[in-house]
Amino acid sequence: MENNKKDPNSPAHKDEKVISPAQNPIEKPLQAKKVNATSQQSADNKNNNQTNSPVNNSRRKAKPSSWWIRIGVLFSLLVAIVAVASCYWLYLQLSQQSQDQTQLEQSITEQVTQNKSLKYELQQTVMASNKRFGTLEQQQLNDTKAYAKLAELQQSNKQLQERVAVIAQRSPNHWMASEAEYLVRMAGRKLWLENDPQTAIGLLQSADERISAMKDPALTLLRKALAEDIIKVNALKTTDITNTIFDLDNIINDVEGLPLNRVDENFTENKNTQAVTDSIDDWQQNLATTWHDLTDGFITIRKRTTDLEPLLSPEQQWYLVENIRNKLLQAQLALYRFDQVNYQQSIALADKWLQQYFDLTDPKTKAIIASLDKLAKVKVEKVTLNKFQASPLLQQLVTYGEIMPTQEPAQ
Repeated sequence: MENNKKDPNSPAHKDEKVISPAQNPIEKPLQAKKVNATSQQSADNKNNNQTNSPVNNSRRKAKPSSWWIRIGVLFSLLVAIVAVASCYWLYLQLSQQSQDQTQLEQSITEQVTQNKSLKYELQQTVMASNKRFGTLEQQQLNDTKAYAKLAELQQSNKQLQERVAVIAQRSPNHWMASEAEYLVRMAGRKLWLENDPQTAIGLLQSADERISAMKDPALTLLRKALAEDIIKVNALKTTDITNTIFDLDNIINDVEGLPLNRVDENFTENKNTQAVTDSIDDWQQNLATTWHDLTDGFITIRKRTTDLEPLLSPEQQWYLVENIRNKLLQAQLALYRFDQVNYQQSIALADKWLQQYFDLTDPKTKAIIASLDKLAKVKVEKVTLNKFQASPLLQQLVTYGEIMPTQEPAQ
């Protein structure tokens, strides 16, 4: 019991205060080595003198303090490691949070841009829808007007049919009058569109036969008008456009095979030359004859009274034929237009090129030139008759069933 008590003033207590856990961590391994050495020395000297017992007791008592130091150091290291790991984990969390925030901001920016785009598309869709609605409203309005117009036309058609039925009942010869009116209209088309007065006369005569078959004395004025129209059409002097066009077509097809004019090389030779004799006595005459033959044959001069036209290459000949065809086609067009000036100019120019560049002794060339001379004399006359006198009378007969009496001028 007494040994367990500690004296505060004893040297052992002082040594215990010196070896304390507050020492520098760097000196802890050295202190641990000293403690181990002291414990080993105390074990070896158990049988030593008991005078050293206070010092050994003090060293034994210092052993638990060194273990607490080790535990404290280990705990400090663990705390430091945990702190470093916590700091690193916190750093990773902050970095991840920063990246997440950046991605969130980008996502928000993209969402805002997408919202703006969707808003613009929505506005465009709304504008297109409004425009489409306006178009549909206008179309519906137009359809309403068209339906109203159609109803009016149907009503007018119904009234017209009723009127035609009334007229047909009033005039049994209504359909014969309609047929005569149709024949007169066809005669006008043949005369003014096709320039065919002969067919027009036949159609007018057929219409007069229909009116005559009705045996109505009230239609004498109409038959008189038809007779005057027939006389006027018969008196027309019109050009036979169809036959003239056919003649021009034949010439256009025959132009390609015509021969061109060539230079006449068949000149008569001078037969007044003297023959060379075999006699030596005639050497002077023979020498003079030979000299004259040599000089006369070296340079030959021949005279030509006609014009010498230059020869054409195949390409120039093709262009010449095509130009002649073009002029003949222009003459056909002038016939359809009743253009006398252009018709005659085109025929004259084609005739001039034929006589200038082609062989005039060829029978085919002569026949074509004769045909052109005949066509150049054709007079293109336009129809001067503008309307038929029987047309308004026939319209009255078809519409009202009778010819309305003309009003006499007031006295």
